[in-house]
Amino acid sequence: MDEIDILLTAVENHTRREILRKLAEGRQYALRMAKELQLSQQAIMKHLDVLEKMSIVRCRGEERSSRGPPRKIYEMAKKFSLFIDIGPGLFEIREYDLDDIESDVEMEDYIEKHDIGESLEKIEREIREIEKRRLQLLKLKEEIISQLFNYE
Repeated sequence: MDEIDILLTAVENHTRREILRKLAEGRQYALRMAKELQLSQQAIMKHLDVLEKMSIVRCRGEERSSRGPPRKIYEMAKKFSLFIDIGPGLFEIREYDLDDIESDVEMEDYIEKHDIGESLEKIEREIREIEKRRLQLLKLKEEIISQLFNYE
């Protein structure tokens, strides 16, 4: 499987998406995720195993527990972005490894002196504006392709 197939396989399953959502919030252990997602620990472990084999998550050691054996702690191992565009005359799937992206934006340009929350909101607004522009351009591209090839 190539990288895009691996990532699509990982995110095609609802439970795996929920596990990834939890891990995006920070390190987690299986029993906590099982309780929060209202699934069995065995089901969570099965999906964690799949995600680990895909190198998307990793076990980051164990945490001692006063109530039982040590618990394995899991975290994200890969940071990525997927774009999927489908329409008449349009089929593209692109994957970007966020570790490979070099930023030309300085953190100081976004981090306000005291309010991290405001800084994150500012970044989120800019991302949404870029996404809106991207979608407008995709719509225009689709319309031009439809006219060129008489798609209905």
